[in-house]
Amino acid sequence: MKKFTAFALVLLLVLSLVTFVACDPETPDTPDAPKVVRISTTTSVNDSGLMAYLQPYFEAQTGYKWEISSAGTGAAINSAKYGNADVILVHSKSQEEAFVSAGFGRKVEGYDAERVSFMYNYFVLVGPTADPAGASDAEGVKAAFSAIATGEHTFISRGDKSGTHTAELKLWDASLGLTNDPATSATYTWYVSAGQGMGACLTMANEQGGYCLTDKATFLSYKNHADGDKLPGLSILFEQDDAMKNTYSMIAVNPDAPFVDSVTGEALPAGTVTIDTTAADVFINWMNSETARTLIAQYGIEQYGASLFTVIE
Repeated sequence: MKKFTAFALVLLLVLSLVTFVACDPETPDTPDAPKVVRISTTTSVNDSGLMAYLQPYFEAQTGYKWEISSAGTGAAINSAKYGNADVILVHSKSQEEAFVSAGFGRKVEGYDAERVSFMYNYFVLVGPTADPAGASDAEGVKAAFSAIATGEHTFISRGDKSGTHTAELKLWDASLGLTNDPATSATYTWYVSAGQGMGACLTMANEQGGYCLTDKATFLSYKNHADGDKLPGLSILFEQDDAMKNTYSMIAVNPDAPFVDSVTGEALPAGTVTIDTTAADVFINWMNSETARTLIAQYGIEQYGASLFTVIE
């Protein structure tokens, strides 16, 4: 009887231990969560299809998933300032340098600076095929912008503080001596500040017979859409001017940056934001790998007859 009682007690203890382990919240009962890198990028690299094209190769080679949010460069950078990104991929040098100077960027091991510039393409001036402003006959892009303004031809601007908008404003300044956004002056009634992404602005220009500055990749992706030409009324009128070079850079977010609240703009308490520095490093290193560089150099050749982006050597 005593042996039976002892055996029963041992059995009870074992069952209790099993039950405790099963109920222990520290014991994992589901597979590990997938590794994710949060990327805040511009509409141009996303709308062109480049990121979707690269994603399966990245995920297969690194084991990381990526989570993309795309907006104009200004909004993409702000998202990182709110702590919503591990890395940014944008194309506005002045805004990138301000981001780094404010303490939001960090150097990735093996690179000389926080800004890692890795590819470029060119902005293009598009407009009605009939080209009433004669922009295609201008001596340079600055003269083309001047002709549009002189003739008061409709111009659709991003108006969203994106990299494209920033580049456009520089061209207006060089063409007409405008130091402010034309949208702030009642004189320029032909100027439409849309406050929209690249695709939406191109659609507006197509519908209104207007001119627009765009990255070439997005324009071609809309012209050669699987469902047909989305911009039948627009043509490229001016390109390959040195003033229209469009360089893309990546910046890893500093985990100790002075993050701010997205609503109030006030500083967030230390420890509120978690940045995955390893994920950012994996992304930047892969985007600069031979695999990624080859893929980027080939992107667009089959569909458009030429690469949409050029990698920086």
